[in-house]
Amino acid sequence: MDHFRYVILGGGVTAGYAAKELAELGLRTGELCIVSKDDTLPYDRPPLSKDFLSTEMPPEGVLVNDENFYNQHGIDVRLSAEVNIVDLEKKLLHTTRDEQIGFDKLVIANGVRPRTFDLPGAAQKGIIYLRSLDDARGIRVQAQDTQNAVVIGGGYIGMEVASQLQQRGLETDLLVHGDRVMHKLFTPEMSAFFERYYKERGVRLHKNAEPVSFSWNGRESGVRLKNGDYLPAELIVAGLGVIPNTELFEGTGLMLDNGVVVNEYLETNIPNVYAAGDIANYYDVLYETQLRIEHWDNAVEQGQHIARILTNRREPFVQVPYFFSDVFDLSWEFWGDPTGATSMIRRGDIDSGSFSIWWLWSGRLIAAFVMNRSEDEREVAPAWIRSQEQVPLELLENSDLVLNAPYPAAGEARTRGA
Repeated sequence: MDHFRYVILGGGVTAGYAAKELAELGLRTGELCIVSKDDTLPYDRPPLSKDFLSTEMPPEGVLVNDENFYNQHGIDVRLSAEVNIVDLEKKLLHTTRDEQIGFDKLVIANGVRPRTFDLPGAAQKGIIYLRSLDDARGIRVQAQDTQNAVVIGGGYIGMEVASQLQQRGLETDLLVHGDRVMHKLFTPEMSAFFERYYKERGVRLHKNAEPVSFSWNGRESGVRLKNGDYLPAELIVAGLGVIPNTELFEGTGLMLDNGVVVNEYLETNIPNVYAAGDIANYYDVLYETQLRIEHWDNAVEQGQHIARILTNRREPFVQVPYFFSDVFDLSWEFWGDPTGATSMIRRGDIDSGSFSIWWLWSGRLIAAFVMNRSEDEREVAPAWIRSQEQVPLELLENSDLVLNAPYPAAGEARTRGA
């Protein structure tokens, strides 16, 4: 049996950035082991639905750290190592290769897995549920000799993949389960703008679309919808959301609820066991609620933060939730959580493609969307959310004014729902 001071279970974004931070904090040879079910070193995921699909970017281009980094710092990275038993009492991981890996401190960072279809024909050939580097490779290869593509899902993955495939010259159908795209983050007006934008660039948009079966027969392959429509497709990509990989921890005593529950220090209810990244349902001190965020920035920040906590720099994780996306020639950013907003302010003109949306709770900024606006708006959005103070509405309501104050004027910080 091998024993390590630190073990990270999961070889994704969180593990890669935690390893980098630990190395900067003076990690010693042989102290860290990363146990990964994947066959690739930790890599960044955002390029998989963006640049990786549109260019000939080599797989090495998405790695967080190259192989030499792990060798130089004496980090044991065990790839294709599937853990099937977690014994938190004895501080042991058991793998399907009959390995036993002991630890002093464990970081659970094994992330999430894609939701999949359970419909006739869904398992016959292989719908690509974009999550991994291998999935992205598969899309890129198939797209080289393909005319028709169907993308299922009106969220981040669906929107980005449809954009890339359409730009590659494929006739692309985008299926949206509900009545508008990005309904969890966008207002109806924002969704309408992006839907028009996609249609103008040739994407065929189908709203309230419900697949009922899939057929696979070369160029006769396609998707049958509940309304009777049949869409031919040589390539089918689905982004249906994800499920936290918590099954391994059932019966271990860990608190599980929409992921692994942790406090503001990313600590579980079991001493010396932590969780970070997509699987972590953490207590957010800004919003005073539990949050589980499935995005690259959160995985990076929590990876770096958990490294500091492991090395006895115990501070709460305080981070404004941040999301970004690139579709066609548009890039946008989103900060915070609009849940519970009592008012909303728009700056700019939605139809022009240069606008920002600001959600407030009783005068306090809780979320912001910014696209094709000045740099000052990008700077103040996270600063105002983090400050938890009243924002200067007279500035915010006038879209011609520059938001050049790094922080709002002092005001009473209040909690939503209080």
